[in-house]
Amino acid sequence: MNAFIRFRDDIRRYILSREMLFLKIWSALVAFIGLMCIKVNFGYNETISKWWISVLIALVCAFFPIQGVSIVLTIVLLIDLLELGAQTALVGLALVIVSYLVCAYFRSKNTYNVAMVPMCYSFNAPYVMALGSGLLSNINEICAVLCGSVTAYYLHIVKDNAAAIVDETSDVSVITLLNEQLLRSKMFYFFLVAMAAMFLVVYMLRQSNINMSWIVANLVGVGVEFIIMLAGYSLTSQKAEIPGLVLGNIFVIIVGIILNYFILDLDYSRIEKVQFEDDDYYYYVTAVPKIRIVEEEKEVKKI
Repeated sequence: MNAFIRFRDDIRRYILSREMLFLKIWSALVAFIGLMCIKVNFGYNETISKWWISVLIALVCAFFPIQGVSIVLTIVLLIDLLELGAQTALVGLALVIVSYLVCAYFRSKNTYNVAMVPMCYSFNAPYVMALGSGLLSNINEICAVLCGSVTAYYLHIVKDNAAAIVDETSDVSVITLLNEQLLRSKMFYFFLVAMAAMFLVVYMLRQSNINMSWIVANLVGVGVEFIIMLAGYSLTSQKAEIPGLVLGNIFVIIVGIILNYFILDLDYSRIEKVQFEDDDYYYYVTAVPKIRIVEEEKEVKKI
């Protein structure tokens, strides 16, 4: 066990000593993965779909914070959607603008979720953003998660109906798709409820007074989301989506365990109960110490 803790602490110290470098690498990596997702799922604009253009944009994004990276990915996506028609891109732009306005109204700071949730949706794991936000953020971030979920579902509909949208002889329009496959879709509301429920469960449990709260929040949150989505797929006769749901949830659990390992370092074997009082109140405090490994002192003998 001590070896794992030392390994984690070594990684932490190494990253903190080169924090700016790793932030740039992280921004560039997220940008490149996002651009690849756009290329694989859409890729209608041949210019921005070229691999060297993607590499160039990712290198430029290395100097942006993650919020700026999400804006760049949104712009690239809208340019790509223009190839499907102005209406498709305008609806996407309207969703993004409304999302940012909602986030500003409810003071949600992690607006990158508006772009990150759709990106994770392409991997069948949008729930990883609900988990991460529930573990690391405050309650206001549920707005960004839900706004990103709406955008992700819209892009999913566009992807599935791209051929019909481009076909000039077809009567299918983006407005029709929004009405029939989003607003009237039961699965869309199951998806929103699952994302919101997972965020709320994880957020409340990770703050609760229980041992291994982050691990419990991770497992219970995934369980609640899985039950809701499973019910949705069963009721809407989309049982073929269940294997992808299972794999996505396994990925989410792994991410939750990694976050707990690298961020939270509490030793639940040495919990202390403290009681004290002042003029107005009597306090009962539960103190959970952090894990600390005493560095071995090396003694050098000169012969």
